[in-house]
Amino acid sequence: MKFSLLMATLGRHVEVERLFGTLVDQTYKDFELIVIDQNDDDRVRKLVDAYSDRLEIVYLRSEKGLSRARNVGLGHVRGELVCFPDDDCWYRPDTLAYVAARFAAEPELSGLTGCSVDDGGVPSQGRWATAPLVVDRYNVWTCATSYTIFLRTAAVRAAGPFDERLGVGSGSRWGAGEEVNYLLGVLDAQLRVCYEPALHISHPEPLLVLDEKAFSRVRLYNRGFGRVLGLNRYPAYFVLYLITRSVGGCAVSLLKLNFKRARYYWIAASQRFLGWTD
Repeated sequence: MKFSLLMATLGRHVEVERLFGTLVDQTYKDFELIVIDQNDDDRVRKLVDAYSDRLEIVYLRSEKGLSRARNVGLGHVRGELVCFPDDDCWYRPDTLAYVAARFAAEPELSGLTGCSVDDGGVPSQGRWATAPLVVDRYNVWTCATSYTIFLRTAAVRAAGPFDERLGVGSGSRWGAGEEVNYLLGVLDAQLRVCYEPALHISHPEPLLVLDEKAFSRVRLYNRGFGRVLGLNRYPAYFVLYLITRSVGGCAVSLLKLNFKRARYYWIAASQRFLGWTD
């Protein structure tokens, strides 16, 4: 089975080269890397040229916006399995081999997701389920982020394009959630997706420092989170549960006199609500 890896990139160079290096080291070699470049300069083009003798690379360009870039990439997929690595994530040498083996062993499986860890193996980018699960509408929030999702091409076709109003660079208030919204489209097609916590994809933790950049990010991301809840008609009790969790985190942080963390949770709670009502 051939993989098509769709990697949109903007503003990064060192991180992209790290990912390229881990792809060269993959024990499973049947894959193409589809690079969708949104930079105004040639930083990524130079890397593509440097690695073109070691990787099968399809080089594309697109307008800015993560969902727009992925939709451009989807039009060039030739593999049987599709995934969406971030330009700052990286793979273990056996990542693609592990995923290919799972799909080969389970013909009824349409998607496989894993969890995000930092360079020390500690979970990053949010809360993660600790046991294998069949993914559904309610556990998907702790089972997937874009670069941990692997889908059969048939599932990609069933889901259709990414919603270009969602995600980083969309120009809207909804700066995240496009990948969960997309995966919900796969689930709506009654296709089987499983989560495996042993499948680790590495990605740095973006919230180690709670500065104004982090607060801006959490504002955009949680507004997008709430928007996806609204678009997919989640019941009010579930939405309120998710908002209440963040309110609780705010209260606990205040009791600990951790005012930055309290602000983070309050922004998350309020933006989830606003996104849901948008």
